[in-house]
Amino acid sequence: MTNVKSWCRSATLIALLCIFAAPSFAEVKFKDVPADHWAAKSVYDLVRLGITTGYPDGTFRGTRTISRYETAIFLSKLAEKMGAGDAEQIKADLASIKNDITALKRSGGTVRIGGAVELNALLANIIAVKGVSGKGPLVNYHLITALEKNVGENASVKINLDTMDSGFYGATRDLAKEMLDLEGDIRMNPVDLGLAGDILNAPVDIKFTAGPGVLQHFDATGFASSENGICYIRPNTGLTVSSKIGGASVAGRYLVKAYDPADSGKVDTNYGSLTVGYDFDRLPVVNDLYAEINAGFYSKNPNSGGPRDQKWTISVSSEVNQKVTLSGSLTAGRPENKTWMAGLGVNLNNVIESSRLGLKITKIGSEFVPDELMADEIGETGYDAFMRPLENATINVDYNFTQTVSEKLALISKGTVRLSPDLGFGPDKPMSRYTLQLGFSYSPASDASLEMFYRVHKDVPTEDTTDLVGMSVRFKY
Repeated sequence: MTNVKSWCRSATLIALLCIFAAPSFAEVKFKDVPADHWAAKSVYDLVRLGITTGYPDGTFRGTRTISRYETAIFLSKLAEKMGAGDAEQIKADLASIKNDITALKRSGGTVRIGGAVELNALLANIIAVKGVSGKGPLVNYHLITALEKNVGENASVKINLDTMDSGFYGATRDLAKEMLDLEGDIRMNPVDLGLAGDILNAPVDIKFTAGPGVLQHFDATGFASSENGICYIRPNTGLTVSSKIGGASVAGRYLVKAYDPADSGKVDTNYGSLTVGYDFDRLPVVNDLYAEINAGFYSKNPNSGGPRDQKWTISVSSEVNQKVTLSGSLTAGRPENKTWMAGLGVNLNNVIESSRLGLKITKIGSEFVPDELMADEIGETGYDAFMRPLENATINVDYNFTQTVSEKLALISKGTVRLSPDLGFGPDKPMSRYTLQLGFSYSPASDASLEMFYRVHKDVPTEDTTDLVGMSVRFKY
């Protein structure tokens, strides 16, 4: 009861401070926090309290990571506005709450269960049909569920179930090997490791995973070709260690990409990577910029001198302003293979009111994924708008567009066009194809949605054309 009274007293004090704060701060308006921004009220409440004034250029920079010095100033001003006595009481209350949460976790906590179930119905080949035989309905259910439990203050375990395309969709999946995957997370405090300091200034996170990796769906009917190759992104078996060192995000990873077909317990293809990322602030033109370097190494049957592959990737992203976010990446393989891949993306928010548009262009070298590792590197080239893996020797243009009509209704469109390396598109270009989709999504409640769409798909060289009318109902729990 004492804690409840303390919370009420603190909340009342904050409310009064917001009401009677000096009016001189009320005129402050940040360039990057318009009145309709979802956090605008909270931001300007802090301004009225005199706790923050933003940056000299008139921005608030709400997406920027703040330093410990800035955090100290922020909390000091907050304590000053609230008074030393109340600040001390709140500090004691927070400590009490933390102890209660820790005790709950140590006592076993609670098991959290969540997920979603989808019911999908497709009607193939009703309007735009050429060069294919067969039509009719396709029905599928898709169950995704997760069971998670904290096993200590800094450790948790999760069991995931994903039925993917096994529900009346023509595929047969092994429950233990393909539908289930496991995750274990452990967080280690630098102080406990004796490594705390200016260099290692964040917890060390260790993630263990056991899963089937990327799995693909292939159309068993032969007349819904736009469904061919759709991927389900599942975790591989492996280990990831991540932390922050000197302000940079660092992650090391080892994954099992494939097992020996003759011995399911023996590793066939290994993958290791090291990723280093850094967030640069207050740069000219692009403002904040996040840059990342990744080095990845493949080895197939290393004991018998099997093929190897390595790739180096540089990627950057920048929120230029509230409406425009840019991203780019360049990946190069071994020089003797002359393998490379380049991508450029742009996301536009509210250029048209209540709309989102994402555009991506990707060019892939002819030997980016070596033939001998093709089956083990599914998805290393990325995916198109329909979650189908991109292929060697292609240029791909993808888009996703959403126009919110009301709180419950949105128009949705996506598409992809695949070109030959010389930007060719036509009957004499064997890789040419396009897939376009238009539909809408209706959400009568936060945990339920209905989506309907029309999709047309064409393989240009063969002139084979198929279409789909689809309906999907999704329930979260």
